[in-house]
Amino acid sequence: MKLLTFGEILFDKFGDTYTLGGAPLNTAAHFKQLGGDSAIISAVGNDELGRKAFEEIEKLGIDASMIDVLEDVPTGIAAVTLHGKDATYEFSYPSAWDRICVYDDDIEDIGDDTIIYFGTLALRSTTSFLALEKILGETTPKEIFVDVNIRKDFYSDDLIAFCLDHATILKINEDEINIVADAIGLDDADGDSLYAWLCENTAIETLLLTRGKHGSDLYTEECKVHVPCSDVKVVDTVGAGDSLSAAYLFFKYSMEMENKEALLKATAVADYVVSNKGAIPLYSAKMFV
Repeated sequence: MKLLTFGEILFDKFGDTYTLGGAPLNTAAHFKQLGGDSAIISAVGNDELGRKAFEEIEKLGIDASMIDVLEDVPTGIAAVTLHGKDATYEFSYPSAWDRICVYDDDIEDIGDDTIIYFGTLALRSTTSFLALEKILGETTPKEIFVDVNIRKDFYSDDLIAFCLDHATILKINEDEINIVADAIGLDDADGDSLYAWLCENTAIETLLLTRGKHGSDLYTEECKVHVPCSDVKVVDTVGAGDSLSAAYLFFKYSMEMENKEALLKATAVADYVVSNKGAIPLYSAKMFV
């Protein structure tokens, strides 16, 4: 089983400190740390941050062979402002991840044992959108995991519809439900009504709804599962959802666990992440496996 993520590689900027991030990269990193095989399709600039990104990605063990290095556009930056323990982001534009390309050799390597992951942010540019559209049109992956990951000014109803049309697993947080509901014309949506709509109108079979400190809900055809968070001291929440996504996929598909057990394990990983600084704190897989 391989996880292939598509999208932004960037540096989160906290004051004068730069930390490697981007939801697709964070997700690939946690999947790898847990013992899985992961790769990312993205782009960085031919600049100091781009070189730093490659160094850190190599240390994380993620397959970096599908990352382009671009001459005419810089590596992405997200200026992070913390509001207590929560964060908002201001993204540089244009950034290298707005110019993601995919090549025929890359597509040939995407087999039916691959899980493809993407979110809405990297689709803000036509170039990257068309690259992803090509991948989805020419491959038959095992699952397509979409993290809606709404970011201000970088989504549209059409883009949300594209995501729903292609996903088999959808991850959304409780703040995003109304945005998605408005896009599809669903009134007074909650997790139950959204999942019912998705089952009737899309190929989505699994809905992962995150509720911050209140835990997560998992909807499948067989069951609805709620798993609360543990009582941990929260340092920051950057990357918490990404670690939950990666861990759920790892335990569900690589370790072949049942949904409830996979979500329990994934929640434990996310609890560890929020109790440490940064989106990709180092840990041993033995802590959770």
